[in-house]
Amino acid sequence: MANIKKAMSDKKAQRYMVIPRNQDTYEEKYAIANGRKVPFETPITLSSKEVKSLEHQKEAFQVDNILTVYDVMEKFQCDQAAAAKIVAAQAQHKEIGGKTIKWRSKYILQAA
Repeated sequence: MANIKKAMSDKKAQRYMVIPRNQDTYEEKYAIANGRKVPFETPITLSSKEVKSLEHQKEAFQVDNILTVYDVMEKFQCDQAAAAKIVAAQAQHKEIGGKTIKWRSKYILQAA
């Protein structure tokens, strides 16, 4: 037997405000969720499928791949000598520097 209350609450639409994460996205004027145009920074009612569609839209951004002694000290809570050894060992095994690409969501969804 299915839980009727849970099934009904999953399909309930809620009001959201879609905020673009950067200026290039803001210039698009609206987001597209399942074929529907959703204006930015305007409270609008979205279904759960539209919310999932907006959450799955990602954008790429570059990250510097530089490892410093201070980053290692903060991450591992160790002293400077130990951090210097870790950075030196890391430099031997793979290249430090350059850029890597990471993905993040294209929009910020804020409940209104």
